[in-house]
Amino acid sequence: MRVHRIHIRPYGGEASLEETFAYCLKQGVLGIGWRLASGKTEASWEEYLAEAQEIFKDARDVHKDFWAQRYIKDQVKPGDLVWTRDTQGNYYLAKVLSGWEYWMHPEAVEKGIDIANIFRVTFRPVDLDAVPGKIIASFRAARTIQGINSPPTVEYTKFLWNKLAGHQEYRLDEKVASDPFELLDDEETEDLVFLYLQDQGWYVVPGSRKGDTMRYEFYVVHPKTGERGMVQVKTGNTPLDRNAYASAPGTVFLFQPHGRYLGEEKPNVRCLTRDELLGFVERAYAWLPKRHRFVMDLHRELSGN
Repeated sequence: MRVHRIHIRPYGGEASLEETFAYCLKQGVLGIGWRLASGKTEASWEEYLAEAQEIFKDARDVHKDFWAQRYIKDQVKPGDLVWTRDTQGNYYLAKVLSGWEYWMHPEAVEKGIDIANIFRVTFRPVDLDAVPGKIIASFRAARTIQGINSPPTVEYTKFLWNKLAGHQEYRLDEKVASDPFELLDDEETEDLVFLYLQDQGWYVVPGSRKGDTMRYEFYVVHPKTGERGMVQVKTGNTPLDRNAYASAPGTVFLFQPHGRYLGEEKPNVRCLTRDELLGFVERAYAWLPKRHRFVMDLHRELSGN
């Protein structure tokens, strides 16, 4: 099975984007536009392609949009999972029930809803704090539909569907999904360290969290002692060198989930351990964002704890 992401934002038709998405939810479909001028409400792929290529041959984006249609026909299969979101930023996860169809419900014809190249699905709404960062980032791309090729994100998506469905429909790959830190992206790992340090009495200065700070991810202060400090987080196999922070003022907190710390111990440098962070998740489970809780649930399920 595969995981995909689709924008519901057709450019044709008279219906608003809100009406279009509501139609998709009501009819249990996802897809794209490019309706046939003949008024057909159903057509085979051969019939659709022959007529569409003639109608749209002068359209500026015809190759791009036919690519999306072919993607749906060739790549989206029953059993796949698809992420989508509405105009208000609400996320949904959908399980694919059919392959490509050219199909328009009478409501679509009546209201001018430009969703004709469809596949049938069943939807589940997903709270924002349960959506993986890689999925949120994928919606920044302009492409109408695309595959999600991150194995940890795919495994998390399968696990989330099982949880939303209330039973196990997808078998998980233990090699990919057993390490909770492999299921969190860079920002989600930083968020976890962020929350842990605040739990330890350190306050994070929100404005310090900028992408152009080379030496640290964010800046912290301790309200009781007035002490200042900085935090650096690296994921994957990227190591952190204690020596690089030996002259930094205040306390420096480093976190590398696989313990890849280089250099000698320094009095001002504290290397956080994965056990500290996992212990924090256990202790603070009830109030953490769902994304972090579900990752821990997945870890427990695969470890048998």
